[in-house]
Amino acid sequence: MPSPRVVVIGSGIVGLSTAWELSHRGVEVQVIDPEPVHDQASCGNAGMLSIGHVPLTRPGVSWRGLRWMLSRTSPLYIRPTIDREIWSWLWHFHQHCNEPWFERTMTSLAQQGWASMACIDRFMEETACDCLFKKVGWMAVCRTSAMLHEQAEEAALAQRHGYDCAMISGAELRALAPCYRSAVVGAVHWRDSAICDPRAYMKGLERSCRARGVMIGPRVRVTRILRSKEGRVEGVECADGSRVKATHVVLAAGVWSKPLLEDVGVRCPLVGARGYNIRLQGMHALPVASAVLCETSIAATPTGSDLRLAGTLEIGPLGKPWIRSRLEQLRKGADAYIDGGLRDAATVEEWAGYRPCLPDGMPAVGTVDSVPGLLVGTGHAMLGMTLGPIAGESMARLIVGESSTIDLSLMRPDRFGRVG
Repeated sequence: MPSPRVVVIGSGIVGLSTAWELSHRGVEVQVIDPEPVHDQASCGNAGMLSIGHVPLTRPGVSWRGLRWMLSRTSPLYIRPTIDREIWSWLWHFHQHCNEPWFERTMTSLAQQGWASMACIDRFMEETACDCLFKKVGWMAVCRTSAMLHEQAEEAALAQRHGYDCAMISGAELRALAPCYRSAVVGAVHWRDSAICDPRAYMKGLERSCRARGVMIGPRVRVTRILRSKEGRVEGVECADGSRVKATHVVLAAGVWSKPLLEDVGVRCPLVGARGYNIRLQGMHALPVASAVLCETSIAATPTGSDLRLAGTLEIGPLGKPWIRSRLEQLRKGADAYIDGGLRDAATVEEWAGYRPCLPDGMPAVGTVDSVPGLLVGTGHAMLGMTLGPIAGESMARLIVGESSTIDLSLMRPDRFGRVG
């Protein structure tokens, strides 16, 4: 077997993390993506590195989604569509919203969280990346006692996996951060997590990859994964007709991974759940840590003197125009929790992009048995920035023949079967 020569498809957090880890192992790496790093979905993250976070497939969440799905300003909105694949995805998602599956996925996500934070720590120590990285945790902030009770139950589950979570009353929260309104009844502080400016983190990761010899480019779309007569990966073909040879291909193109996987016969029921993000300037008081404003599912993260608001899940066919009311709902929804001049703050950045989601709530990470030399890292939903680093390390380890430090069994990319 020749020394690995790896092509990574996708320059988001998973793709660049894989390239960075491979560069430390002396592997020749090339990253191909039609979009620049600063336009990736990873840069539209809320800025929360929320290790220990519970999975999307919580018991009862699909029934709650039924109440939301027809409102264009709700946390979850399903665009009217006759797309059979989307409705199939929703049905399978509903089937996975049960207690036994929740326990299994929580165990896996908890393990991934610790391992991913170790990867992030190592990256920060080596690069001293200027991305406003702070280990201040995040807050689950609630306006109702019922929601606070629900968040306390989730925290108790995380504590069984070793995470440090603490209840905070509304008064205690306002003593820490006076920007919170009197209507807030309390919060759960997830202390093991961190915050950062995701765009600055991604730019720092790109610079470090380049400095370590990773080739990033050309900026072109990959149209096909090339295979030998025996079925082994040989490289990729690009939209401009060029071909790039490789012994291994890492497919980390987010929601755009689906057609490339299905072209090699692997079923991949990914949907793009569009999220929205705005960055505000000019507030006179900010939260001290990232916060999920629980009744609205909006995330609010201080990045320097700015406030980043992110959230919503909008499921529908790819390529539809932004829904302006969903973007505007971020400020309106946050205003019920946060004062500090939020209403009059200037919007200096707006963003919308697709989070790749699989119907069982777990990402796809690892090798594909039927396609030797192909590895996949996608489907991390809203936890891409949090879990992308350990996905990258795991795939790098597999490529060079090392054992993964985490259990990948629930994340097999081919677990949904073959096309047809």
